[in-house]
Amino acid sequence: MRLSSILTSLAAAFTLLACASGASAACTATSTATSSATYSPNAVTPVTPSMGAGFGCAAGSPLWISFSGNYVKATITTSNGYKVSQAGAPDINYVLSADAAGTKPLSGTATYYVNGTSVDLANLIGFAPTSVPVYIKPTIAGAVKSGVYTGTFTILWDWSLCSLAVGSSCIGVTDKDTKSTIVTVNLTISGGKPATVTTTTTVVYDDKNGTTNPKSIPGSKQRTTVTVSNPDTSALASNTMELKIATPAGTSIALDGDGAGGASVVFTEGSPASGLAFTYTSSTSLSDDVEFSSDGGSSWLFLPTAATQAQVTHIRLKPRGAMAAGSNFKIAVAYTVK
Repeated sequence: MRLSSILTSLAAAFTLLACASGASAACTATSTATSSATYSPNAVTPVTPSMGAGFGCAAGSPLWISFSGNYVKATITTSNGYKVSQAGAPDINYVLSADAAGTKPLSGTATYYVNGTSVDLANLIGFAPTSVPVYIKPTIAGAVKSGVYTGTFTILWDWSLCSLAVGSSCIGVTDKDTKSTIVTVNLTISGGKPATVTTTTTVVYDDKNGTTNPKSIPGSKQRTTVTVSNPDTSALASNTMELKIATPAGTSIALDGDGAGGASVVFTEGSPASGLAFTYTSSTSLSDDVEFSSDGGSSWLFLPTAATQAQVTHIRLKPRGAMAAGSNFKIAVAYTVK
């Protein structure tokens, strides 16, 4: 028997088998789909969850082969400009992508999930997933009002998948169709937890006892330590951390340190690490992350020296960056007991 006859017979047998199992319409797109995601109010941008978008293939579908003519593409349209809304709150804009990394944006032009043998974002080649996702990422930074934000977009799904091919010819079943899915998006903003701050004061040195069981007597040194924790599941918005410490009664700031070898201001990273940057150069620096006030915190332009340090009423500490979720850090400031 000639090769062409063998291939024709195989193709006919495969087609009969596929039709008998109902596999000729293995993939489809639902007319509507609803997808939901939950974010923290403190920062809605760090995560990009996958969402069902209506397109998928039935269990037991043919094993789609790697074939140059295969494609699955999506074209997104929206009447509200890629945003979700809640009454009484600013809209939240978002972007969509075909992959979690956001390298395949979904917008008004067609984006391929499968394109011949070069693209297979949907993992359709070799098996048939029951759902092909889109990924949604809000673009607003910082805290937003809690509640449920809702919006819609439409996906035009267009696909053609071959189950058996010889060279550049499909001789098996071709699953081919075009359908639209209206996707309703519900973004729930809830569960945010504010940063927590605890303060402790410890005497670390006096002239009589040194660092061994020191007493709070005139001339002794103490440290006020502020511990900041972010219990939220999201990072805090970048460059929003600011700590103000009033000079404790009966003390003055100790620009010469704590008497035990520690600097006037010490930043200690926590575990897990906060990821924040912090620099203290000197009390007269205009470029580090520490500022001083001599008027109760009304202004922060005071540059104290050893001769004027007793005039400091408040110190302001401004770590830089976005504090990581679940992290903590400490900042300790030295004072002299009067």
